[in-house]
Amino acid sequence: MHKARPLHAALLALGLGMATPAMTQAQDATVPVNITAQPLDQAITRLAEQTGLNIGGDAFLLEGRTAAPLRGDYTPEQALQNLLQGTGVTYERTGSNSVLLKPQAQGSDEVSSLPPVQISAATDVNPTDTLDYGRAELETLQPQDMKDLFSEESSVSVGGPIAINQKVYVRGVEETAMAVSVDGARQNNKVFHHNATNLIDPALLKAVRASAGVAPADDGPGAIGGSLVYETIDVDDVLAPDRTVGGFVDGRYASNGEVLTTSGSVYGRAGDVELLGYVKHMDGDDYEDGNGDTVNYSKPALISGLVKIAYENDRVGRFELSHEQVNDDSGRPYRANFADLTAGRPVPESREYDLTRTNTVFNYSRDRGEGLWNPKFTLAQNETDLETREVPLTAPDVTLVYNGITGSDSASVENLFHTPFATISTGVDYYDDSATFRFAGDPDLEESAENVGAFVQLRQPVGDWLFLSYGVRYDRQQFTGVDGSDHDDSGVSANLSGEVFLNEYVSINAGYSDVWGGVALAENFILNGAWAYGDVKPVESSNYTVGLRAQADGFFGELNVYETRIENGRTPSWGGGPDQFADFDIEGFDMAAGYQHGRGALSVKYSDIRSEKDGQEATSYDGNYFTVPLGKIITVNGSLALPSAKTSLGISAEVALENEVAGGDAKQQSYQVVDIYADYRPVEALTLRLSVDNLTDEAYTDRASYGHEFPTVVTLLEPGRSFALSARYTF
Repeated sequence: MHKARPLHAALLALGLGMATPAMTQAQDATVPVNITAQPLDQAITRLAEQTGLNIGGDAFLLEGRTAAPLRGDYTPEQALQNLLQGTGVTYERTGSNSVLLKPQAQGSDEVSSLPPVQISAATDVNPTDTLDYGRAELETLQPQDMKDLFSEESSVSVGGPIAINQKVYVRGVEETAMAVSVDGARQNNKVFHHNATNLIDPALLKAVRASAGVAPADDGPGAIGGSLVYETIDVDDVLAPDRTVGGFVDGRYASNGEVLTTSGSVYGRAGDVELLGYVKHMDGDDYEDGNGDTVNYSKPALISGLVKIAYENDRVGRFELSHEQVNDDSGRPYRANFADLTAGRPVPESREYDLTRTNTVFNYSRDRGEGLWNPKFTLAQNETDLETREVPLTAPDVTLVYNGITGSDSASVENLFHTPFATISTGVDYYDDSATFRFAGDPDLEESAENVGAFVQLRQPVGDWLFLSYGVRYDRQQFTGVDGSDHDDSGVSANLSGEVFLNEYVSINAGYSDVWGGVALAENFILNGAWAYGDVKPVESSNYTVGLRAQADGFFGELNVYETRIENGRTPSWGGGPDQFADFDIEGFDMAAGYQHGRGALSVKYSDIRSEKDGQEATSYDGNYFTVPLGKIITVNGSLALPSAKTSLGISAEVALENEVAGGDAKQQSYQVVDIYADYRPVEALTLRLSVDNLTDEAYTDRASYGHEFPTVVTLLEPGRSFALSARYTF
C-alpha cells in the first residue's frame, strides 16, 4: 500500500495503538501537499497525514471513487476542496480543525452509507510497511477470525482452521519473532506450540499495521522480524460527531457447523468523557471439511469483550483506560494444531484447551501536531493463561491439569518533537515478561526477562521527492532461568528506510535494520526443573527490503524483495536443554497489480517465500516460533459497488501452488479456495451480508498449518463450503 510522507499528526495515531487529541494547527497556514492519483479513501487518509486535518465521515461514501493528483502548498481546507473536486463528495465543518464528509447531491447514483467511521492518519509511517489497514478496510472485510483478517494478503499467512490454533506469519516470519502490541501493550503469549500465539478477536479492531523486517525503533523492543501493531476501536470510530449515544447489534449464522455469532456494543460521549462496551459470543458444532467429513473437536467457543473509558480535550490531552478479554474453552484435538499422528506414543484423542488472553492498558497522549512538547505515556498488563485437562489412556480415572501462564507488565514514556525538518520520537520503555508452568504437587517453573530500553526515531521529508525514517534503540536485559540463574546482556538496534518519489506515478523504497532482541523466553509447556543454563545467547537479526511502487489512472503495481536473517534463535526443548540455538534465513519476494476506478476494484498478489534453518530448508516442525514453509501463494480480490441497488459485491481467492519441502517426506499440496459476498442496505440502520465461503468445497490444509509435509501427520483440513447470513442493526 502506498505511503505518502506524513508531515503532521491527525486525530488518531493508528500505528502507535494510542488515540491522540484533536489538532490545534492554524487553518490559514499552508503546508506542502503531495498526493498521487489513487482511490479517494486512500487520498483522504494521506491528506489527513499531511495537513493534520481531522476528517470524519462515512467510509462507504468514498468506495469506488478516485482522487486526482494534488501537489503544492495549501491550507488544509484548500487541499480538501481541491481533492474532492469532481468526486461527488463534499464536506461541512464540525469544529475548528475538523470536517465531516457527505454526498454532494442526493439521488439514485449516490452510494448508501455504512455507520460513520473516523478517517485518520498515522504519525509513525514506515516507508516499507507491509500492510496498513484502517477501520474502512476492516468494515469491508468483516473478519470472523485472523485468517479472514489477512485473507487479501499473499504475503501474510495464517495457519489453523479454528481460532485457538491460528498463528500469523508476515512474509514468512512468525508473529512470536516480531514486536506485537495491542493498544500499545506488549504481547508476551508464547505458551504452547500446539495453539495460537495471540488469540485476538478481529471484530474489536480499528487498525492493523505490519512492518515486516524493518520496524521503527519506537515500535518496541524485540522486533527481530519486524513489528505487528493492533489497535481496538474507540467511540469516535463508531459514533457520528453529532450523536451522544449509539450502539449496534450483530448476528451471523453459518451453515457449516451451524455456527451462530452474536455481538453487540453500546457507546456514547458526554462532554469530554467517552465510554464504550462490546461483547461477542460464538457457538456451534464441529464443521465438515471439503470431503464432507466431520472434523472432530473443531466447534467454535469464543467469547470476547472490550470496555473503554476515555477523557479528552484540547487543553489536557487524552486519558484512556481499556480492558480486553478473549477466551476459547472447548475440547480440541490432543495436539490442537493437527488431528493425529500415525506413529509415535499413544495419546488420548482429545483434551480440553481453556485459553484466556487479557489486555489492560492505560494510555495518555497530548499531540498538538506541532511544537516540542507532545507527550505519550502507556502502562499495560498483558496475560495469556492456558489450562489443559486430559485423561491419560493408562489411568482413565485420573484427570491431569497443566497450566501455562505468560505475562508482560510494560510501560513507555515518549515525546514527539515536531520540528521544521523532521518529527522526532524519543523515549524509554520497559517490560517485565514471565513464563510460568504449573502442575499440581510440583513447584512452579518460571523463566523471566526484564528489559529497559531507550529509543529515538526520526521521520523526515526531504522536499517533495524523498521521505526518510531512521532510528536507533539501546536495550539492557536481565534474563532469569528456572534454576534462578541470572544472565545480563545489552545491545543496540538500528533501522533506516526511505521512499523516493521519482514522479507522481512511481516511487522506490528500501530499508535495512540490525536488531538486538535479548534472550527469548521458552514456551511454558517445555520448561524443565532440571535445566542447567550455560551460554544463553541473545538473539539478533538483520533485515532488508527493497520495493518499487507505481500507480496511474487507477492502475497500481508493486514489487518487493526482502530477507530476514536471524542469528542465535533460541530453540530449547524439554529433554535437550535451555541453551539450544539455531540460525534462520527467511527470504522472498512479492508482487501486486490491480485496478481501482469508479465503483470497482480488482487486485492480484503473488508471494514466493523460502525459509531455512541452519542452512537446511525449514519444516513446520523445526521452524516453530520462527517460520514455516510457504512457497508460492496467489491471492485475487475484487469488489463492485451498485449504488442504485444499495448493494456491494466482493470476491476473494487464494491459490497455493504445490511445494516440496526438503526436510519433509511429503509435498505440500496445491489448492484453490474462493469466497464471495454480497452486502445490501435496505434502510440506513440495517446492513445485511450474504456470503459463501469455500465456494467450490475444496478439501485442503492451509499452507501455513502444521505438518502437511509429513506423511505421519494427519492434518486439520479447513472447513468446506459454508453459506452465511449476517445482519447489523445500528441505533
